[in-house]
Amino acid sequence: MEFPVLIYDDLCSSCTEFAKMVDKMTRGKITIIGHYSPLGKSFKETIFPEGYKGLEMSWFVTPTEAFGGRAGLVRLVKYAISLPFAIFSRDTTHPYPKNNFDLTQCSTDCRTAKGVAMRSCSILTNTKTIKHNT
Repeated sequence: MEFPVLIYDDLCSSCTEFAKMVDKMTRGKITIIGHYSPLGKSFKETIFPEGYKGLEMSWFVTPTEAFGGRAGLVRLVKYAISLPFAIFSRDTTHPYPKNNFDLTQCSTDCRTAKGVAMRSCSILTNTKTIKHNT
């Protein structure tokens, strides 16, 4: 697994759109996986404490720590800013896998103004940091 990793709610349309925007802004120089995908489920088992699923927020994961919610958003912005001219770069030789997004899997009502507002509020009010050794 190439770090950093963004874990997002792949059953939520606004969360999926957010993940697509992150992929575009970083020119794919981040591994993005869904909470509910087989890869997401197995990866979370290696970084989270036993029995904890981390579904209440998105996560920005480094080789030693997982930052959830607001803490993850701050790390994600710092990472994106650190990429030299990522938005204008045409370099596609990085080691990250191609990120795929499937909006047909989205099942929650996040496309409404209320849904987007609730998700946005959630990412700003929730925060958590977990140390791991992957």
